[in-house]
Amino acid sequence: MPDSPDVSLKSPSPASRQTDKVPVWQKIFYGAGSGSYQLSGEGVKGLANPIYNITLGLSPSLVGLVLMIARIFDAFTDPLIGRWSDNARTRWGRRRPFIFVGSFLTAGAFVLIWMVPESWAGQTQKLFLYYLVSMLVFYFCATIQVVPYHTLGLEMTADYHERTVISGYKMVFSFTFSLLLPWVFRFAQADAFSGNTMAGMRFLSFIMAGVIIVGGILPALFVREPYYRLAKDQEKVPFWKSARLTLQNTSFLILTAVILTSSLGPSMVGALGPYIIYYEMYGGDTKAGAELAAIGSNLFSIAAIICTPLLTAWSRKTGKVAMLKLLVWLGLIGSLLSFVLFSRTHPYLVLVYYLLQAPAAAGFWTLTTSMKADICDDDELRNGTRREGMFGAVGGWIGKTALSVTFLISGVILEATGFRVELKGNQAPETLLWMRILFAVIPAISSAAALYFLSKYTLSHARMDEIRRELEARRSTI
Repeated sequence: MPDSPDVSLKSPSPASRQTDKVPVWQKIFYGAGSGSYQLSGEGVKGLANPIYNITLGLSPSLVGLVLMIARIFDAFTDPLIGRWSDNARTRWGRRRPFIFVGSFLTAGAFVLIWMVPESWAGQTQKLFLYYLVSMLVFYFCATIQVVPYHTLGLEMTADYHERTVISGYKMVFSFTFSLLLPWVFRFAQADAFSGNTMAGMRFLSFIMAGVIIVGGILPALFVREPYYRLAKDQEKVPFWKSARLTLQNTSFLILTAVILTSSLGPSMVGALGPYIIYYEMYGGDTKAGAELAAIGSNLFSIAAIICTPLLTAWSRKTGKVAMLKLLVWLGLIGSLLSFVLFSRTHPYLVLVYYLLQAPAAAGFWTLTTSMKADICDDDELRNGTRREGMFGAVGGWIGKTALSVTFLISGVILEATGFRVELKGNQAPETLLWMRILFAVIPAISSAAALYFLSKYTLSHARMDEIRRELEARRSTI
């Protein structure tokens, strides 16, 4: 049956059925799981250059190479865990056992990354090998937690708009936990650690691990899996057949392209942002620069927390696709304005950049996650099985494989600008200029590509209502 065009602006949104409403306490416990992975997954990326490059002296290109290899490895483990959880049949459901065990494993692996002996500073081979092995261990453990966790969110309700609300809770917790991340490098340099940044990082990693565990196990203990009633009796789908069916879904491929293109640019040059603050705006004073970067990141997170429920409510009127287009445009404009907002003479202008990007990021991830759940309904109608795990995993595989290359590219770009860590605050003017140009232009180009793919997406609210009626006529309500 062909997809209909997006007519959500013309069709008023009907009220959700009472049975579709997920209790607030379940949404809160589910959201806590996102905060857990935000702290670990974004932590290992955000602290990569501050710890392994600036503190220990590993070159940016080698840091990027480790991140690339680790993410490629992570991408290939995603479909395995996704298919495993799709076919799991336990008294606790398909997803929750993985989330529970994975939370403890992820926390332990996170601590391991920062246990590198500080005496190895400047010893490239030892640093590279330790960093690589510890990151491979981390991403394997994180996959066990994260793939089933994200999949669980796709299964909590059958309602078109309630899915966006659940996704909104996840994003609010994600941004709340991210308030901590920008301060980690700053606190690791605190006087209490007598100038030993690595000692500070190790101490903080144990605290972060505790938060990762607590946030991670809450959804495993308290969130229901309503679709398990259907899935437990369905035939187990072989891995390659499941992957093939997933890749045949046009809406899934389009949404994956939207996510991928919008993420490529920021991933390629996102690491330049702190360097521009440290070396262009503060002349190499990493402590002062880290404070401003932390303030900006916290402002970003607070604004995102405030915007998420507002954007969720607004999307009921505009439709998911129209809202998503607006947010991508906002991100594009914010990227271009970064060239003037990252200013040495007026450093606090950078806060305007963070305010512009906050609603774009919050709304983008809230809506695209909700749209993935819609695609799973479309797939059930076409193929007769619930395979949320494989959709999440294959999407992750495509995205991580492509984005992993950007980790290497980001390090190469940083070195290509002429940046040399040993020069500290004496970087060449042209180096700093190229950092600012690339930081502004590359994300804007990737946003433009995302807008093109988004124009091809056709799973509207009206079409999803049709799909739900057909599914419930076939196998009853959830």
